Amino acid sequence: MATSRPVLCGSIAGRPGRFGVAMHSAAFRALGLDYAYVAFGCEDTAGAVTGMRALGLRGLGVTMPHKQTIAAFLDDLAPDARAIGAVNTVVNDGGRLVGHNVDWAGAIEAFREVGLEPRGLNAAVVGAGGGARAIAYGLVQAGACVRIFNRDPARGRDVADALDCIYAGPPEEVACSGPLDLLVHATPVGFHDPDTMLPLAGALRDGVCVFDAVPMPIETRLLREARARGCRTIAGVRMQLHQAARQFELYTGRAAPLAVMAQALANAIAQPGG
Repeated sequence: MATSRPVLCGSIAGRPGRFGVAMHSAAFRALGLDYAYVAFGCEDTAGAVTGMRALGLRGLGVTMPHKQTIAAFLDDLAPDARAIGAVNTVVNDGGRLVGHNVDWAGAIEAFREVGLEPRGLNAAVVGAGGGARAIAYGLVQAGACVRIFNRDPARGRDVADALDCIYAGPPEEVACSGPLDLLVHATPVGFHDPDTMLPLAGALRDGVCVFDAVPMPIETRLLREARARGCRTIAGVRMQLHQAARQFELYTGRAAPLAVMAQALANAIAQPGG
């Protein structure tokens, strides 16, 4: 079996980011682990998995556009990844590549850290991709009533049927779909574009908590408008922090130093371009 020194972990994305590198590297240093972390930008999912096998990478974070295509190239899926239908973490267990999904856990922890307990909430999840599926899964598992909104009805219904949710129409219908406690935006709209958002303004009202899963920019247009209308807001990087902590634990078998990772994330955000 291929191995490396230091033990190599990393991530694959269409556009590599700095935050995962910052958080994992800081955590490795804090615990004195001989590990390193590299962010890769690539479009070739199969090639990335082949490289992971050939080079003996211990762990790999997975994001757009690979979350739903990578499963076909792995040896097995953990129950959460199988139920969600998307993978955001791959662990190399002695040459056997197992796909996990810890996005859902990161999202639920991001809600709970601001005092938002999902049980009993009326939640609207906008999107039908890997991130939306993971968050909807986590909310259902935590006892929320979840409605899915997506422009493509077939994809929306597929998510709803798979995860025991309700498909309620396109994003424009969130505002008139019934009681709302939590609005989750989980589409690529607004990613690296602070001036765009879906037509969700009608749902932004006092008492609604708004979570935008888009990690960059930190302050999306949706979050700005939500705050201006009296909503509580949660930035996507909070989910990124908590899912990174879960990944760290899968890779190392050690408890994640969350405070260290949070500070590394804050430092990375404060840097130019963060």
